[in-house]
Amino acid sequence: MTWDAGGSMMKFTIPIAIVAGLIVTPAFAADMGAPPAPPPAPVYNWTGWYVGLNAGASMGKVKTDFNATPVTVTTNVPGFAPSFNAGGFSGSNTESPDGFMGGGQIGYNYQLSPIWVVGFEADFQGALEKDSNTLPNDFTLTNLHNAATVTGSTVLDYSTKIEWFGTARLRAGYVWGNGNVFSYVTGGLAYGKVDLEGTSLVSGAINGCTGCPLGFSTTHAIGHSNVNTGWTLGYGTEGRLAGMPGWTWRVESYYMDLGHLNDTDAATVSCGEETTCTIGKPTGGQTFTNTHFTDWILRGGLSYQFH
Repeated sequence: MTWDAGGSMMKFTIPIAIVAGLIVTPAFAADMGAPPAPPPAPVYNWTGWYVGLNAGASMGKVKTDFNATPVTVTTNVPGFAPSFNAGGFSGSNTESPDGFMGGGQIGYNYQLSPIWVVGFEADFQGALEKDSNTLPNDFTLTNLHNAATVTGSTVLDYSTKIEWFGTARLRAGYVWGNGNVFSYVTGGLAYGKVDLEGTSLVSGAINGCTGCPLGFSTTHAIGHSNVNTGWTLGYGTEGRLAGMPGWTWRVESYYMDLGHLNDTDAATVSCGEETTCTIGKPTGGQTFTNTHFTDWILRGGLSYQFH
């Protein structure tokens, strides 16, 4: 505070630096008191090895083509034809073996970019897939010697099974949901144990001749099992489990083709009259089968990823 030369007025002189300090200091103090901005949420990294378990349902479709050649029966019946053919048939039938399946998987992911992931996975599954069927075919043979006839039936009783299977597949897809969800397509090699087994029965009787009725029958086992290879193709979605680092859930579905199983079996006929046999040992009667195994799988699972 100063007086001017005339002594009539008092003036205040405030340095500019002090004014600037008074203006800047409150703003600086406000900045110092503000809480720091929260760091961005970490983005899940899909790169790494993982192992896990899964379970679900398998719904198979198995188509079998049958061709059973006739049984040629020789006879020693007075006034009767020396031989006749009976029991042949052909056709197709489709079964639907389905049931529970479960197993484990192991694989490796590589994240190419923030949204693209590729990887490789192998799995092995135990399956309880089975279906069975009975195919009857009645026959009547006429115009034989002395008006005799042959009546009978062919009964094919069989079942198809997929006992276990595994795959070795590539996976590729995109990441979404802030990087926590991975949707993918998958495909590759499939292999598994497939089985067809059953019995074929041809039976009948000769009627209208001396010493008749005279019965005959043949029964034999058909089918076998094999480990087949094929292919698989499917899709799925996998996501991070909140609050459980490293753990992911998954839901996936895929189609599997395990190829064909072929079988040829020969029949053996037994005589119906044990004491005075008048029917000789027949020939033929082979059953040829060609079975195509396919499957559709729907399953869920958990995996742990090693980072």
